[in-house]
Amino acid sequence: MTYRRWMTAWGSVVLVVSLSACSVISPDSWRVAPIEFDNALDDDALDGGIENLIDVTYSMANITADTAGGFWTESGGSWLHLDQSGDTLSRFNDDDFSTVHGISAVSPTDLVVSRTDRTDALGSGTGIFRFDTQAGTWTRIGVDATAIGDVAAGADGRIVFVDFLGETVPDVYAGPSGSVQPKPFAVRAIDATGRETTVLGADSGLTATAVAIETDSTGAVYVSTNRETFAIDVDGTVTSLGAHSNRMPVLAVSPAGNVLAGNSTADEATDLDWSLVRGSSKAQDVMANKGDCSRSATGGLAILQAGKPTGLPFSCGAKAAVWVTDTAFVLSIGDEAGTILVRVTPPESDPDR
Repeated sequence: MTYRRWMTAWGSVVLVVSLSACSVISPDSWRVAPIEFDNALDDDALDGGIENLIDVTYSMANITADTAGGFWTESGGSWLHLDQSGDTLSRFNDDDFSTVHGISAVSPTDLVVSRTDRTDALGSGTGIFRFDTQAGTWTRIGVDATAIGDVAAGADGRIVFVDFLGETVPDVYAGPSGSVQPKPFAVRAIDATGRETTVLGADSGLTATAVAIETDSTGAVYVSTNRETFAIDVDGTVTSLGAHSNRMPVLAVSPAGNVLAGNSTADEATDLDWSLVRGSSKAQDVMANKGDCSRSATGGLAILQAGKPTGLPFSCGAKAAVWVTDTAFVLSIGDEAGTILVRVTPPESDPDR
């Protein structure tokens, strides 16, 4: 299999496609670069097949950093693993399950996955599994929960997960006219010894149609619902990080502690300078119709740095996000009609870059 790498000539004068009609990248501009990757399946590559380079793909709502600078995505049983240079490390389809609710990497090839089974061999209902992507094996992790949603693997060996207090996990796409009934939920954790604890109990009274969770190096847990984002410190202190109206919560926490979450400050994002760097005409169309907040009806994201939000006017229609360095991140923008993975880097003049 041959591969295509990221564009790295950020410091040079590079021709770009910009929705603000700029012809070159300004040093004050955020760079939004569609990722072109090899979509050929692993088996085809082993059989000597040719590469299949694309930058517009299927919808990708599950995404996680791979602990080595790259990331994994999953959608409907289609798995993709890119490394920190943008090389396709693995691309395969797995048809042994129906729905994945969350993924989180323990190592570049070992994932923790929450999924709803559809085969008697693996049991019924939702469960948490270790997925060895090299061997293709699934190992169930026993937890006491009702219906498991998103998961997050912590650096301390804990696995944190959402427990919806109902028979099924809410489907954000279900219901007439897209309506979904909110469900009460708790946040729980299981450590390396198998001991299970409650991070946020059912007595909180919180309900949601969808919940995303993350952890950081301190052990804090971040929670984003379809209405709000908050953090739970190791001592149980809950800190609000803002409200938003995104129906599907997007949440990512960087190694430096910066948070990507739903934007409650959309009006403050309009003056942020950004450029779409290259990309096929189809990728440009997806960004124009789905990602550009000046043209999209869906909510965008903000970066929270030390509690201060910076709205991102190119993040509307984002279904997932992941940090790949302390300052760069990847967004999945679009829907089933067309989705782009874009690598976002801050301006060269950003003092925090």
